[in-house]
Amino acid sequence: MLVKRVVLIDKVDLIHKFVQAYNAAQDSIDSNRKDEAKQKYRQLMGVYKEIADSGIESVHKELAYDQVMKVYKGVSGMKFRAPAHSRSIAIAIVIIIVSLVIFIKPEIIGLVVSDINHEPVWNAADNIFVIAGIDPDVMFRETTDRTINLDSFFYDAEGEELTYLATSAPGLQVQVDGDFLTFLPEPGVFGERTVTVLASDGENVARKELLVAVVHPQTRHKVYK
Repeated sequence: MLVKRVVLIDKVDLIHKFVQAYNAAQDSIDSNRKDEAKQKYRQLMGVYKEIADSGIESVHKELAYDQVMKVYKGVSGMKFRAPAHSRSIAIAIVIIIVSLVIFIKPEIIGLVVSDINHEPVWNAADNIFVIAGIDPDVMFRETTDRTINLDSFFYDAEGEELTYLATSAPGLQVQVDGDFLTFLPEPGVFGERTVTVLASDGENVARKELLVAVVHPQTRHKVYK
């Protein structure tokens, strides 16, 4: 009974921690403090990863995911507001630079250097994974590889390190450990399941749905269509 109570308290503390991180990020967005909002968003992602890896009920994980995406959209939609005096100076400098470029070498105008941070992208031909299920009639569970390296499937244009999160599906739990995603089917569960994976470079988030076919261990080597 004591252990169950301690686990319950840990879950409540984790949810409270997430709410605090969410409110802090939202406050930074509302105040248009972009750099601070990015930092608070990263902290929120860290707390969400704790929730995703915990034994908290799925409904709480889904609600947390919705709030993370809300903050992400808020941060992505922010624009830097410089003071009027700074904006005037910046505009004057740009005019001078452009004028010099046009005068010295006009063709350079066609070259644009962008500091935009692109979101990670899925870099595989398909999103279907076939794994062996667990036969409940077998006394000893078959040892089989149900782990994939997400770095092999996601690509970041800036080469930044990616952080991964994933949502479970009915009868199919998932576990994320660094770059590795492990599918954990429940005994006797077979068929198709959809798992959502999030990849973040600390600023942008990419979302990819994976189709996981859980087949009987005796048929796992057959071609899945």
